[in-house]
Amino acid sequence: MQEAAAIEPKPGVPPSAGYLSELKARLAAHPARFIIRAAYQDPKAASWLAKEANIPVVELPYSVGGSDKATDLFALFDETVDRLVGGLK
Repeated sequence: MQEAAAIEPKPGVPPSAGYLSELKARLAAHPARFIIRAAYQDPKAASWLAKEANIPVVELPYSVGGSDKATDLFALFDETVDRLVGGLK
């Protein structure tokens, strides 16, 4: 996997409308397969960008217990890989 861009300009800093517009233009020139979002992040920016760029959002569990299937460390890894592979379809 290769990162095309980050939705947050700096970790923990919500993106501005201008920054999201730049990402939209960047994705138009160099399309990505999907947008990865952690479960603890606000979904609004990722959802808007996904709609505008016509690519899916994949929400990843962030820790054990981060999803119903991530019951231990191995299940967390399995759930993460399953979601990433599912985003490719």
